[in-house]
Amino acid sequence: MPDPRPVPPVPGPSALPGATGVLVAGAGFAGLTAAIEARLCGAEVTLIDPAPMPLWGGNTRHSRNIRLAHDSETRWQRGGYPAAEFAADIERLVPSDNGLAGVLARGSADLGSWLAARGVAFEPWDEGNLPFSRRTAFFRGGGQALSHALLRAAGQLGIRIASGRIEALPPDWAEDRPLCLTVHTADGARRLQAEALVLATGGYGANPDEMIRHLGPGAAAFANRGTPHQDGAPLLWLMAHGAATVGRPGDGHLVAVDARAPASDAGIVSRADGMQFGLVVDAAGQRFRDEGADVGSARYSVWGRALAERADPRAWLILDAEGAARLPPLLYPPLTAETPADLARLCGIEPGGLAATLDALAAHLDRGTPFEPPRSRPEGAPFAPPLRPPLAAIPLRPGLTFTRHGVAVDATARVRLADSGSAHRVFAAGASMAGALLGQGYLSGSALAIGGVFGRIAGAGAASLADHGVGQAGPATDKLRQASAVPALQPAPPQPAAPAPEPEPEPEPWDEAARALNICNTCGFCTGLCAVFPAARLRPALAAGDLRHLAHLCHDCRSCHYDCQYAPPHALAVNLPAALAEARAADYAARLPARLPQAVFLLCLLGLPLMALLAIPPERLFAAGAAPGAFYEVIPHGLMAGGAGLAFGGAALVLAIRLWRFWRQTAGPAAQPGIRPLARGLGAALRLTNLGADRGCDGPRGPTGPARRIFHHLLAGGFVLTGLATLAGAVLHAGGKIAPYPLASAPVALGTLGGIAMLAGLAGLSHRRKRADRRPASARMEAADRDLRRALGIVAGSGLALLALRDGPAMGLMLALHLGAVLGLALALPFGKLSHGAYRSLALIRHAAERAARPGPRR
Repeated sequence: MPDPRPVPPVPGPSALPGATGVLVAGAGFAGLTAAIEARLCGAEVTLIDPAPMPLWGGNTRHSRNIRLAHDSETRWQRGGYPAAEFAADIERLVPSDNGLAGVLARGSADLGSWLAARGVAFEPWDEGNLPFSRRTAFFRGGGQALSHALLRAAGQLGIRIASGRIEALPPDWAEDRPLCLTVHTADGARRLQAEALVLATGGYGANPDEMIRHLGPGAAAFANRGTPHQDGAPLLWLMAHGAATVGRPGDGHLVAVDARAPASDAGIVSRADGMQFGLVVDAAGQRFRDEGADVGSARYSVWGRALAERADPRAWLILDAEGAARLPPLLYPPLTAETPADLARLCGIEPGGLAATLDALAAHLDRGTPFEPPRSRPEGAPFAPPLRPPLAAIPLRPGLTFTRHGVAVDATARVRLADSGSAHRVFAAGASMAGALLGQGYLSGSALAIGGVFGRIAGAGAASLADHGVGQAGPATDKLRQASAVPALQPAPPQPAAPAPEPEPEPEPWDEAARALNICNTCGFCTGLCAVFPAARLRPALAAGDLRHLAHLCHDCRSCHYDCQYAPPHALAVNLPAALAEARAADYAARLPARLPQAVFLLCLLGLPLMALLAIPPERLFAAGAAPGAFYEVIPHGLMAGGAGLAFGGAALVLAIRLWRFWRQTAGPAAQPGIRPLARGLGAALRLTNLGADRGCDGPRGPTGPARRIFHHLLAGGFVLTGLATLAGAVLHAGGKIAPYPLASAPVALGTLGGIAMLAGLAGLSHRRKRADRRPASARMEAADRDLRRALGIVAGSGLALLALRDGPAMGLMLALHLGAVLGLALALPFGKLSHGAYRSLALIRHAAERAARPGPRR
């Protein structure tokens, strides 16, 4: 059964044409909105980006919310945020008479609906997963989901997306004539003629040489929190060749980050916090700032600037055990040591300097001697000196989110010229021109608003200059482009093959689940995707019981994998679906061999027919006929019923004990038990709400459809029908009617419908598994899932075969085979994947009770 709502996948790279109507450089948010708007205006559009396909989206991948003006409450934003108020907020950052603040504010008013029409999903505030905000709207799944939605929209519109970069423009770039550009690709440099260019390549945050040139050698220690592909080459060329500039050279949005995080592309999880709970010292062990002076949301950027302004921007946050316990979820645990001297040596701090700072703190507390700089102790940020061993430390350095030094633009997003006027055919959007509106400040969600509003303006303006007589690239125009294309200017130099890395040992399932979930808690972008993420936020310690609860909450829909900016090939390599699936598989097995359920099933499946062949006389085993009592001529009713009772009863008892222990061990935050949470939890389990079809969650080919849920319901419904068939047979037997029963009887009708439904559901699920993306899969869970599908298929198939063959001599052997399959399925239940529904239902009920105990969203 195909997905009823198929969506094209994110498009792959296309061949670069020789000419295009509009060339958009940069496939981040600004570039994507510009390309889509230009295409909607009828232009032929080519979009290029130097990054490999998994990193398309640029810094947008690390974003979560966007600032939008709105007059009344929407599903995405509360209250109202008029355009005039938005403009006033921008003008407080950088007072100006260029009118751009009003252009931004007014343009943002319909940007949300424009994005939604392109398939972008926003997080509804009434689900209670978001902080109160009337100024910003949050993307469901974060910036990676936003980028994927816009890339799909671009592909559907026929926009050509190619890998490549421009480093310079032609000398006559500002004149009113088409631009002849050189695009550098993996296959060499190629010439491309464009009627108009939109520059959306971001700033130069990934260009350390440029940062050092402006800020000095200390900038070499800065982390680049964004994409490693924003070196700013075309932006720097423009600023050096006649474009008017805005912003201060080297200036950007800085925050303090954990110095152990990846040097590039670490985004929000690299952010350090908790300075208000301890002391911050430099390499000499000396303090340089009041740690308690800033505890609001601006504290991240305050500390980023404080570190960046120092000749040596390195620092360490020093905490005791009490302070470390107050830290929010962070990417890495603090470094720890028993004594200040040991901690100093571990961190590379001057031991004498750190000891002197701690002694000065003690003297200040004991005798009131001055402690410089002063140490504030704000309410809500407890600090309980003196710091007592064991001590902990977090290494710090500045992290650059984006640069604000760029080109000036006019209200039409054309690049302004240093002498006067604006370029005719060169536009800019996003971080390359954001300094005109942000100055040296920042407002939450404003960077994306600038990219989206001025991206659309630039796209429409560029499209007005393009030749609309040429349709978007197709077979005919491809031949024309290939015929007119200038050959490659130079071949790409051969790249030496990198040595194959040595395989790393596989992490323990629970350790990897804890690592991945801690990164998810630190990030928080996927909070609204399913039950796992808000539940994880309530359990930041991620103790053993927390991990079990979260592992069984996961429905393995894998949407979070496609929305995760830290999924492979990122250095953090977060693969949460695989990690939680490995943990579930380990939990089912309970330290027994992983394939034990399959072995038990096969033993019963083959063992019972073999015993029948050895123990039952052939004239009875292969006797033809379906007269009442024929089944019991092969296997006596007492043996059949007694064996089934022992098998099912024993398996149910073992499973009940395991579920009771699971319930006790997964107790977490305060919960509100009651009928309503119970109903919500069971309803979510029965409806498979968290499979994502109703939430716009991403799959490998776009938003997930309901097909998987339909097949699951077919399988589960069929399984229930076969159980009802057995129950109906027991009732008839108690009333004196002996099996086998007529075709029109309830046991046969229910069993037949159930078997057919099971096989249909299994066929659909198997087909989807064969086509599924293997990257977010767990090999161990896939084996368990495959074994269970085979077992269920054999049970259903053998039951239908028994019905078909019950009038012939094969009836006895088929009965033994079917009963063996049922027996094996029952005995494997407590330690196999068949029990997953029970664990998941308990986890969903607990989650509903925990959510019920939390206050609802504030209006």
